[in-house]
Amino acid sequence: MSDSEAVRRLLSGEIDPKEINDDPALYAMAERIYGALALEELGVSAPKIGVTDISPPIGVIPSDITLPEFNPEISDSKTEERVRGGKFRFFTTLAGITGFIGVIFNMTIGVGSVLCSTGLANMREVCQDDYGQTKLVFSKGFTYERMHEVDSWVKPMTEPLIIDLAFLGFFLMMIAIGLLVKRKSVHSADVAPLAS
Repeated sequence: MSDSEAVRRLLSGEIDPKEINDDPALYAMAERIYGALALEELGVSAPKIGVTDISPPIGVIPSDITLPEFNPEISDSKTEERVRGGKFRFFTTLAGITGFIGVIFNMTIGVGSVLCSTGLANMREVCQDDYGQTKLVFSKGFTYERMHEVDSWVKPMTEPLIIDLAFLGFFLMMIAIGLLVKRKSVHSADVAPLAS
């Protein structure tokens, strides 16, 4: 530390710039008091600060020092997310397959044949073999009341096939989404460790 006489002269402004240049402690005080710009105008430059290269010794931990055990807490949220993602994929695939089979069955045989054989339907146009109108037209019989109208039923593999094909495409897309789309996880435990 600088002597008190040098500090008194620094505070009164009577100090020689060479003294500030030679003493890093005086330079630090002068910089706080007058600012670095004022010191530069006097020709005083900042002292060079040397870098000490002291590295701590690396060695075995002494036996009298004990380290705490590290037991990370692993949450169950990842498992719950997998279960939710698996359920979504399962139900999407199941709904797609069920809908696809239902549309194919309605196109070829007709839903009316099942309704008549189970006794749920007793319309003459649907249930008698003379008419054979067992295919439900989805665009006309989309409500319970409309299903009981004769116009909602036609013979299998007849008009309007474009609606049936659109439903088939929709259900195929559901099957593809259920089978192919997987949720991406950002959890580090999902990445397989590198073999060493």
